[in-house]
Amino acid sequence: MTRHGGMKVLKRLNTPKFLQIKRKHGKFFVKSSPGPHPNRLCLPLLHIVRDILKIVDFHREAKKLIGLGHFKVDGKIIKDKSFPVGLMDVLTIEKMNKHYRILPDSHYGLILHEISEKESKYKLCRINQKTTIKGGNIQLNLHDGRNIVIQVKDPQNPKEDVYKRMDVLKIAVPDQEIEKVLRFKEGNLAVIMSGKNIGQVGKIINILKRFGPKASTVSIQHNSEHTETLYDYTFIIGEDNSEISLPQFES
Repeated sequence: MTRHGGMKVLKRLNTPKFLQIKRKHGKFFVKSSPGPHPNRLCLPLLHIVRDILKIVDFHREAKKLIGLGHFKVDGKIIKDKSFPVGLMDVLTIEKMNKHYRILPDSHYGLILHEISEKESKYKLCRINQKTTIKGGNIQLNLHDGRNIVIQVKDPQNPKEDVYKRMDVLKIAVPDQEIEKVLRFKEGNLAVIMSGKNIGQVGKIINILKRFGPKASTVSIQHNSEHTETLYDYTFIIGEDNSEISLPQFES
C-alpha cells in the first residue's frame, strides 16, 4: 500500500484477485476504508460503482455520484467512496430502483447479486462472538461489525439468551430488529464464505468439533457430493429453504 495524492491506495498488481479492475484505470487502486469486514470479504464502494456495475467510467465521476448520496448500504446513505461493502451487505441505488446483496462466489470471490426491493429490507448476520455485559445483558457481536444488545430481565435466569456463536440472525435493516434465528446445526443450509470452496451452497451433514476453530470442520452436501470446510468458513443461510435468493447456478 502507498499514498497517492493524499489517498491510501493499492498498486493494481497488489490488489486481491477478485477485484475486477480494468487496465485503463491505471497503476493505482483505492483501498477500502478500515471497517468490520476483512479485505478479502469486502469491495470498495467506488470499485462497485465504476468497475462492477459500470454506472460510470472514471474515478472522478464515481466519486461525485457517491458524494451526492445516491447509494445506500443496509439502508443507510454512504458518501465515503472507499466504504467497504462486505459479505451479505445490501446495496441500494434508489434512483435506478436496483438492489444487490454481496455474496461469495467461486470465480470472483465476491459478487453483487441483484435482489428484490422486499428482500433488500433484511440481511443475514452471523454471530461471531457473544459476551455478557453490565446488568447481565447479552451483547451479540456480528460478522459485519454491528453489535446487538439483548436485554435480560433476570441475570440469574437469562431466558432471553437463546443465541450461540455461529448462529445467524435475519435482521431488518437499518433498524436491526431480529426477525429470525437460524441455528448452526446439521440439516440446515449453509454457504461457504471463504477458502478454496468459496460460494458452494448445501446442507450441513456433519459438524466435527475439535479444540479451536481452525481444527473444527463442517461437511456440506453440494450437488450430491460432500465438501469439507473449516468451521469458521460456514455461514448458515436457511433451514429447509434459503432465506436469501441465490444466483441461478447455485440455487
